[in-house]
Amino acid sequence: MTHLLLIKGDCLEVLPHIPKGCVDLVITDPPYNIAEGVVPVYDTRYPKGKRRKIGLEADWDKFTDEEFLHMMYKFIDEVYRILKPSGTFICFTSDRYLSYLRTYIRRKGMVYRQTCVWIKLNPTPQMRKVKFMHATEFFFLVHKEKGHDNFRWELGQHPNVFYHPIVAGKERVGHPTQKPIWLFSELIKYTTREGDLILDPFLGSGTTLVAARNLNRNAIGIEINDEYINMA
Repeated sequence: MTHLLLIKGDCLEVLPHIPKGCVDLVITDPPYNIAEGVVPVYDTRYPKGKRRKIGLEADWDKFTDEEFLHMMYKFIDEVYRILKPSGTFICFTSDRYLSYLRTYIRRKGMVYRQTCVWIKLNPTPQMRKVKFMHATEFFFLVHKEKGHDNFRWELGQHPNVFYHPIVAGKERVGHPTQKPIWLFSELIKYTTREGDLILDPFLGSGTTLVAARNLNRNAIGIEINDEYINMA
């Protein structure tokens, strides 16, 4: 039987209570610290005049560079502690901080395998018309210890580029950075086996728990926001 657990709270306060070396995969989409100055995005499920803002002007995504990196370094410390020796860490991030996080991960003694890219087949149009549409998001693949990974190469060769539309239609629940279930399902399939334990410390709308349930994996999700808890 698959077990799913949803915890309300700040992951930096919850993670220290999770036992050492018990998680097979940490997969998550934390804040990017890119909200400042971003043009609002509105929920198109509703008619004009009644659409609520779901854009990136959110307090949870506004930090100074120092605050953001301090938070992420503290988070990575906990990831290292709770992962099994054979564990995997997948984390979405912006190119703005990728090199900082990669350097810190290597200093922790983990193996930074590669940077991967999600290419959005239907990117959001640029409202200000001063640059190209933002059609890519980066995430990295990390293993805790060299030579002890669980990567399921028997599923077939796969490039480190994933092509898929942004969430739309019935799958969209109103979260501003909701990730497709298909994308997380692919990542979970290649890095875990049935019955493994998955953790998402920045759960958001609940995509990780849905993908884990569909693939017969056990999962824990941590989320601080009441509205997103209800979505999940």
